Amino acid sequence: MKDKKIMERLSRIRQKIQQLMEKRGKCIDMLLRPKPMVIGSFYEVYKTCSKSNCCCMKGVKHGPFPALSISIEGKRKLKMVRKKDLAAVKEKAKEYQSFQQGLAMARRLNKEIDCLLEEIKKEFLEEYK
Repeated sequence: MKDKKIMERLSRIRQKIQQLMEKRGKCIDMLLRPKPMVIGSFYEVYKTCSKSNCCCMKGVKHGPFPALSISIEGKRKLKMVRKKDLAAVKEKAKEYQSFQQGLAMARRLNKEIDCLLEEIKKEFLEEYK
């Protein structure tokens, strides 16, 4: 039989796990109902042209032009967005970022739950002699 302090500690760990599982459940529920997404982060890009007498050569760049920053095979690429698609792409990129944050949160919660379960295991683990 474990002593009182250990049992109280185990009770606190179990309560923490329950809280984390509730939080994870809400996170998973959100991830199970995704909205349409596009991969990438939305940016506004400013550019210079090749005309030697243009104001962009003096620091006033052309733009902003809407674009998505996408990682392809570990390299960053900019994909320009057409004006007619701007509102939809911006919203879908926002949904993608939100989904990615939800995935990261679920993974962090899983890791924390795993660590707490390992603590419980240590209290009950015995070596066979």
